[in-house]
Order: sequence, then structure tokens, then C-alpha cells
Amino acid sequence: MPATKKKRPLRPRSPSRVKKRTRRRRDGQGHHHPELVGLGLAALGLFLASLLYLDWEGGLVGEKIEQALRDVVGGAAYATPIALTGIGALMLFRSALVQLKPFRTGLGLAVAGLMIALGSEHGGLVGRLLGGGLAKLLGSTGSLLVGSTALVAGGLLLTGASAGALLRSSGIAVRRASTAARRSLERPQVADSDYLPPPRPEPRHKPPVDVVHDYPDVISERLSQHPPLLVDEPDEETQSTLFDLPREEGEYVLPDRSVLKSSPPQGGSTSQANARTAETLLQALAHFGVEATIVGQIAGPRVTRYELQLAPGTKVSKVAALKDDLSYALATTEIRILAPIPGKQAVGVEVPAVSPRIVTLGDIYDDLPATASPLAVWLGKDISGTAVWADLARMPHILIAGTTGSGKSGCINTILTSILLRSTPDEVRLILIDPKRIELNYYESIPHLLTPVVSSPKEASAVLTNVVAEMDRRYERLSLVRARNLPEANRAFRARGEDALPYLLVVIDELADLMMISPQTVEDAIIRLAQKSRAVGIHLVLATQRPSVDVITGMIKANVPSRIAFAVSSQTDSRVILDGSGAESLLGQGDMLFKPLGTSRLQRVQGAYV
Repeated sequence: MPATKKKRPLRPRSPSRVKKRTRRRRDGQGHHHPELVGLGLAALGLFLASLLYLDWEGGLVGEKIEQALRDVVGGAAYATPIALTGIGALMLFRSALVQLKPFRTGLGLAVAGLMIALGSEHGGLVGRLLGGGLAKLLGSTGSLLVGSTALVAGGLLLTGASAGALLRSSGIAVRRASTAARRSLERPQVADSDYLPPPRPEPRHKPPVDVVHDYPDVISERLSQHPPLLVDEPDEETQSTLFDLPREEGEYVLPDRSVLKSSPPQGGSTSQANARTAETLLQALAHFGVEATIVGQIAGPRVTRYELQLAPGTKVSKVAALKDDLSYALATTEIRILAPIPGKQAVGVEVPAVSPRIVTLGDIYDDLPATASPLAVWLGKDISGTAVWADLARMPHILIAGTTGSGKSGCINTILTSILLRSTPDEVRLILIDPKRIELNYYESIPHLLTPVVSSPKEASAVLTNVVAEMDRRYERLSLVRARNLPEANRAFRARGEDALPYLLVVIDELADLMMISPQTVEDAIIRLAQKSRAVGIHLVLATQRPSVDVITGMIKANVPSRIAFAVSSQTDSRVILDGSGAESLLGQGDMLFKPLGTSRLQRVQGAYV
């Protein structure tokens, strides 16, 4: 019996095989490149242009094409070469950007609308068919309206433009033109003598500048001697400010410095008490096996520093480890050990003074150098009794932190009072944000305020957003006069007869409250201002009594390099503020550690009271 052949079971073709055959069949049909079509349309448009515009000889074919074009589309024949050349160029150079379906629809609508608008009189055969029939239904006015609408719609589809955007841009252009015309009529005529004189040549060799003084205070940067270039005024959108700057009637008179009170003179001598403390300190060190001699002694307002020279072979870290034992031996609350003192071959032990002295702003207030900006302020006295001042325009922002009662609000009052005694409202404007509602309300009536004292956290976030917009507006004005900073721009503005821009100081007394209500908005605004606002004269003073990482974030710390730390409760809080320890050993009541821009050296200062 012959063996039957087993039938092969039928299997469906895999999708990949089907796709391959389909793809191969499609490839066999050929592919029309848009570039070739565009090249052909452009060539045809140029050929028709030579026939219609230049009256060139086109031969038999050209004559027939020209006559047929005039018969079919009538007066639109003169627009046909331009349309064909434009479409061809678009397909040739921007074929990847052309969406084929909207392009075809727009082209058809534009052609139909043009033929309807031309009508039977000027539209040739197509115009008689489309426009004539539509004119019988809607009349000549209706057909013209329909044709114009179709022509505009086709143009929008061809170009991909938006009607709303075109209307908005047209309105802005008209408004700018009217504003420029009005200002050209109101602008005073400036004589040739008002222009700045040519800059004097600078000496070839400049002497070196010493920026390190007895205390690490920072002097404001030197202004450029070259006048910036003068260009035309900005338009209305650039000039419009978010803040109204009211002009004061009459000339502002600075307060007399005699309003400041000085501290009463200190009675009695403290040399004997300091000598006994030094002897006790040496005995305590000897008890723990550390041999040292006192090589210096500095008596400050609140603390006395004893400078120790250790015996050869004694580790400095051994003295630093005896902090609590020395505090017990000296029967005092807090001592601070500098192991070693920066720049000296000695170890410093700072002990609270037996008879502390109060420092007031009247004790230290004096004339500042000519290079100081209107934002230069007095802070207090250092450990040697020397007055300490700082320039907020050079810092350019400062972070103040400390627990309740440590002197944080007193420092803010000293900063604000120093500015009010030296600067007019035309030089410095203030924005005060006080969510606690008790510290900064005393400044409500001063003319330097740009806005009333802000006490609501939600209003504060809106004000900070407006300050960011003001910063952007100032940058636009500085770019127009080719200025790099605010003093250069103000010189250019005065030369043109315009008002100078004042410095803008934003003081936030409690940053933690703002970060609790709207953390993202507040942090974004502060970071933008801290990064960019220095050149346009906007500076920040940030204060908080809760120095934690959720309030003083990493981005805020990175952009606010100048710090003032008052007494805090733990070493962790000190590291958040200063990136190091030390603030946990402060005494409170104005005792601070000042870390200015450009140095890691901490300076102990007794803050001044107003």
C-alpha cells in the first residue's frame, strides 16, 4: 500500500513578511521627492514671469501657455508666477517643514477665494464659473466677502500663522508707534554741550590696590571712568515699571547724626580682673598637662581674648578638646577657642568679659570713605574695639540668622538706620517684609519705602515676583545704554536728562514664615534675585530665627555668600549658617560672627544698638 503524503499544515504569514512585501511593492511604485516638484514649480514660475512681466519670446509653447492662462484665470495670471515661484522655493528649501495636507487645503482655498473676489469680469473662465454663480446667489458684495474670507483662510493655512497672534502683534506695533511719536514731541531738545566729554586717557601703569584692611570688611568696587554709549530711549514696555516712584516735594534733608545716643562711659578698671582670669586659665591648662604662656590679651566690649603660645610638642587639638573643662575652671558660661588664631602662631581663648560694655550706633557712626556706596552700613565693634562697617552693594546679599533674643532684629535696625542717615530716597529705596508685624512697623512713614511694610506672606510672594520683574526691566535699560552696573547706567541717564535709578534693598525679617506658606514661589524669586540682581542695584537682607535646611536651602546658601550668625542652640544650626561651628558658643544680645564675601575667616563683632 503506497504511503500517503502528509499534508503540510497551512500557517498564516507572519506580519513581518507581509510588511516586507508591502513595503517592497510600495517602493517599486516610485517616490516623488518634494524637492523635484518644488524645483519644477519654481522653474515654471520664472518662465511665466519672463512672459508676463518682461514680454520675452516664449515660442509657440510660451504663447499658447500665456493665452490659456489669461483665458482661464484672467487678471490672476499676473499673480501666478509669484505664487508658483514661492511655492516651489518653499518645497525646495523647507520641504521637511511643510505639512502637506494643510498646505494643499490652504492653496486650494486661496486660489478659489482669489477667483471669487475677481469675479466674472477679471477672473477669466474660473472667475465666471465660481464668482458669477456665487454673485447670483449672494450678490456682488456677498461674493466679494466670501472670496476675501477664503483668501485669508488659505493664506493662514499656507503660512501656518495664527490670526489672534497677528492681531496682537499689530496692536503692540501700533501702540509702540504712538508712544514713540508722543515721546518725540515731549522730549526736550538737548544741546550739543550736554554731551559727555571724551574720556581722558588712563595712566599706563596703575598702582596696586590693597583690598585687605585691619578687619575683613569689603570696600565697594571702583567705578569705571569711561562714559557708556548713549543710544535711543527704550519703548513703553521697557520703560514701564511695576513700582511707582513718587517725587518728594522739595529737597530731602538728611537727619543729623546728633540724634544718635552714645553709650555711657565705663567706670572702673578691668585689668586686675583680666589678670586673675589669665592666671586661672594657665593653672587650668597646666592641670591637664598643657604648658602655655600668654603672649597677648585683647579686651573687647563683650569678650576678652587671651592669646596662648604652647610649649614645643603640644598639639593644638589638645587645647580645643578642653573647652568644657576650661569653662568649668573659669566659672563662665560660654568660651570660644580659636585653635589657632588665623594669621598668628597662637591659640586664642575668648572668655566673656567681667564688665561687658554696651555698643550703640552713636559710638561707631562716622564718615565713610568716598568709595562707599549709599548702602554702606555700620555693624558694631570687633574684639579689639575697632568699628566695623560693610558695604551691602559689594556683598551683594547677606543672610542673618540667630535664635530669639540674640540680637537679630537689632542688627536689622542698625542696618536700616545707617542707610537712612546717609542716603536720600533718590539714592536708596526700601521694601520691608515683616510677617511678624512687630519689628519693622516703625518704618511705615519714611519716604524711602517703595511699598508699605508687607506683613502678609501671600502679599510678600507677590512683591518678590514684582521685584524679579523690576530686575528684568532694569537689565533691559542697562543694555540699552551699554552699562555694566547701576552707577555707570545712572551717569548715562543723567547725561540724557533722565532720573537716575535708585538702589533697591529688600529686607525680609522672617524668612521661615514665607517658606512655610509658599516655599516654591519665594525660593524661586530669592534665587533669581540672588543670582542676577547685583548689577542692577537690587540687594537682599534675609533674616530668620530658624536656621534649618528647609528654610536656608542649598541654592539660597550658594547665592548669598555673606553671613551674620548670632547665638544658636546647636552646632548643626551653626553649620547651616556659617558652614562651620562657632555660633553655638556666642553670648547673645548682639554677639555675632561676621563672614563677609570672599573670605572664610570669621570675625567676632559686638552688634550696635540704635
